[in-house]
Amino acid sequence: MADDATPAEVIEVVGSTGMHGEAMQVKCRILDGNNKGRIITRNTVGPIREGDVIMLLETEREAKKLSRR
Repeated sequence: MADDATPAEVIEVVGSTGMHGEAMQVKCRILDGNNKGRIITRNTVGPIREGDVIMLLETEREAKKLSRR
């Protein structure tokens, strides 16, 4: 499973999302593969901070922007 994953570096933590704020929305830069250098927005679960490297199974999909109520 880890063989298919693509590394991405977290460059900004945008904010928390989810019904109870359990997920974090982050902007990350793809470090490898055919989307190398592209910056995408993804939702993550668990503790995360700028500079962390996360492994993405899919690099085409982006999370929707956070809306303020």
